[in-house]
Amino acid sequence: MNLSPQHVSYCAHSTVNRIRRSPRWDDEEGVAATIGTIMSLLVFLTAFGMFTNQFVPVWMSDNESTHMSEVIQQFTTIKSSIDIAISNSANSRIAPTPVFVPITLSSASIPVFAAATAGILQFLPDGVNARPTFNVDYAGDSNPLGPTNDGKTGGSLELWCPNRYFVEQRIVYENGAVILNQTDGEFVIAGPQFLVKNLGTTGTPSRVLQITQVSLQGSNVTIGGTGSKGVSAKLQFADTKTYQSSTGSSFNITFISNHGKAWERFFNSTLNGTAGMTYGNGYTIHAVLHSFPDKTLNYYTITVTISNVMTVDYTRATVALTIGELGL
Repeated sequence: MNLSPQHVSYCAHSTVNRIRRSPRWDDEEGVAATIGTIMSLLVFLTAFGMFTNQFVPVWMSDNESTHMSEVIQQFTTIKSSIDIAISNSANSRIAPTPVFVPITLSSASIPVFAAATAGILQFLPDGVNARPTFNVDYAGDSNPLGPTNDGKTGGSLELWCPNRYFVEQRIVYENGAVILNQTDGEFVIAGPQFLVKNLGTTGTPSRVLQITQVSLQGSNVTIGGTGSKGVSAKLQFADTKTYQSSTGSSFNITFISNHGKAWERFFNSTLNGTAGMTYGNGYTIHAVLHSFPDKTLNYYTITVTISNVMTVDYTRATVALTIGELGL
């Protein structure tokens, strides 16, 4: 009896298919593919790093700078609109036109790469805080003008922009002026309605002073975020009174404000060389800094004294100001 073998042997001419070996991995091709991928990633990461480190800061700085220019224009629009309403209302029987100006809180963003820089809009009405406060004092012949007799105003509207790439700035509207405050200083962009003239020809000067003070009324509001908010201003009252001194009296303006240096520069540049005056001869400015460990609490008391003022045309206006949504 024949037994079949346990293992079948195949000859060279066997028709049975042999088991094929899988192709071997080419080590050189694998290394080349890996190196190519790594180089592509390095090129991408280098380009991405250059974009985020070079172009994004420049782009965002330009966005924030453009935003600040836009806000300055918006604040000056509020100021000029209120000034026009005051000028038209003094002797007019026409109701003043309400003022509405959108204030942009934030700068533009860069999608994916950089978020918009948010801002904080704050309104402090007259009487809510000790500052800003603006007092005038003039000893007329029959009706003196002082803080207890219409000569006191206050209130401010301020947008704080804590810019991340451009310089940090605050835009402020107070007492009829727009102030720009930043880390390296502050100054008045658009001054209040203020003028001094000398009508004297010889001897002692005979000065005439015209000034408008604006009191902001409303509710204390602080809004932070992005987008825009609407600021509405409505003139409630405006009246001009004339005060006279036959012998010439000193006219004093006292500012209690966080932005005293801006006011000091404004009055010094406005009065120096005007109506025959120079510093110490016709006018003086006394500034006191009230300093605290928390620098955000610092404020100034600025006293401006103008001598030999014969006539004062004093306008006091009350403006109701509100902040709300644009309704879009």
